[in-house]
Amino acid sequence: MKTLLKMLGIIVLGSIGAGAVIYMNDNCPQKQAKEQAKLNTAIAKYIENHPKEILEKIAKSENFGETIKNFSVSDDEELNQKIRTITDEAVNNKIELIAQKANELKEKENEAKVSENQIFIDNWDKITKSEAAPFVGPKEAPVVVAEFFDFACGHCKSLAPIVAQLIKNNPDVKFVFNPLYFISEHSNYAATAAMAAAQKGKFLEVYEGIMTLPQMNEETINQILVDEGLDVNEIKKMMNDKKIRRGSQDIDALSQILGINGVPMILINGEAFYGRNLQDFQNKINSLKN
Repeated sequence: MKTLLKMLGIIVLGSIGAGAVIYMNDNCPQKQAKEQAKLNTAIAKYIENHPKEILEKIAKSENFGETIKNFSVSDDEELNQKIRTITDEAVNNKIELIAQKANELKEKENEAKVSENQIFIDNWDKITKSEAAPFVGPKEAPVVVAEFFDFACGHCKSLAPIVAQLIKNNPDVKFVFNPLYFISEHSNYAATAAMAAAQKGKFLEVYEGIMTLPQMNEETINQILVDEGLDVNEIKKMMNDKKIRRGSQDIDALSQILGINGVPMILINGEAFYGRNLQDFQNKINSLKN
């Protein structure tokens, strides 16, 4: 946006200098140059001080030249009048260039986005079809939401009710959970306990319960297990099983390959998603269902 704004200023001023010089009654070249410089400075200052207003008006206007002419830049009415006399032709000649540059900027943004997501796309099967990562929903759903999280992460806790509601609202979507354990000394216990609970068909209940704990430790996590009708000793034995321990390590290793250094990290059909409210999520999911 800032780059486009700077470009806009240069193009407008270039248009004035190259094709729309405003001459005074006195044809003295020095006076013309002085007045032209004053005019250029005034327009440049206005563009600098009102970027949002200018871009909004230009975006809504079908006539770029008329929009530029209608800007009032100072209390000096004579100066304003000179600005309004800039011809449509001088500025309209630059519309194609502005559109081209805007498209180039958009293409670069899209290229950067694709580059960012390429690592996720390349590893999408590992992320979404891992035997270790618990999931909810159809195994082969066309829309898949994958989350990397830590049970001790405050932002992950805030996101948990939204994820729970999305699961209820979208029974045709697959939600994959990849628990990490780098924030708290109790994160690993919580992660493996939830993975063991998944083997008993109780992952979501344990996930939601742990996420509501004001203080997370082994004792409070065990209480969540009891509340969900699970045998703590059995779950502990499962947590020490090679399959769950290796699975937890594999999820951690995968997060490092993906370059995930902060949580929560949400991926939807191979694309990083940074929305944090229910409607943003639902809109994104709906766009992929259609």
